[in-house]
Amino acid sequence: MNKWRWIDTGVLPPAENLALNRALLEARQAGEAPSTLRFLRFTPSALVGRHGDPAKELDLEFCRAQGIAVQRRITGGGAIYMDPDVLGWELYLDKAEAGSAEMAAISRRICEAGARAIAELGAAAEFRAPTDIVVGGRKISGTGGAIDGNALVYQGTLLIDFDVARMLRALGVADARTHAGARAATVNLSELVSPLPSPAALRGAFIGAFGRSFGAAIEVGELNDAERARHAAALAEMDTAQWVGLCEPATSS
Repeated sequence: MNKWRWIDTGVLPPAENLALNRALLEARQAGEAPSTLRFLRFTPSALVGRHGDPAKELDLEFCRAQGIAVQRRITGGGAIYMDPDVLGWELYLDKAEAGSAEMAAISRRICEAGARAIAELGAAAEFRAPTDIVVGGRKISGTGGAIDGNALVYQGTLLIDFDVARMLRALGVADARTHAGARAATVNLSELVSPLPSPAALRGAFIGAFGRSFGAAIEVGELNDAERARHAAALAEMDTAQWVGLCEPATSS
């Protein structure tokens, strides 16, 4: 049986969280760390993709007024909003563990396991291709992944008590009809399960589901020295206005 580690890095500002994304992926690529299931939460954050433009994809004035930090992910895709009412989960694996080289098949396997975890929490979740987990047709989890060298990173969410209107305002969407449509298309765990499961129960459902799906024994762990060093280096680069893209990089004369 494979031996994995799970860690919970708690609620962190976006620069800290995204620097950890890079550190964990680099460490897995280098063989410095075991395969890992990470749980995480963000302080209020608006995140553009690796090549996104904050000025075009976000309402920066609203973000400033609301104390929503702006950051840039290491992965591609459109802008997203995160806050403590969303539980993030991430897998860092050797790509051989995925069982396929095709991202569609990898997404199905991981999302089906994620759906079983949410079902164990009391919500009848199911996989909806290509990358969503839904309950009654309403999205409760969005996911996505990438293969980089010999490593796979796959990221997902679980909406706990998410404010869709606040998300849309941060993303620059003010139309009331769009807000109503988005709210109807998503659902929070808090609307489906009462009382809400404890943090330990939330983690336990995902640990069990992923362990069974991948034949892995997943034990609690912590960041090692190599990961901490990589995190510090990544944070020094990413916790800057130049990285985020809110100002032009300095040039030498």
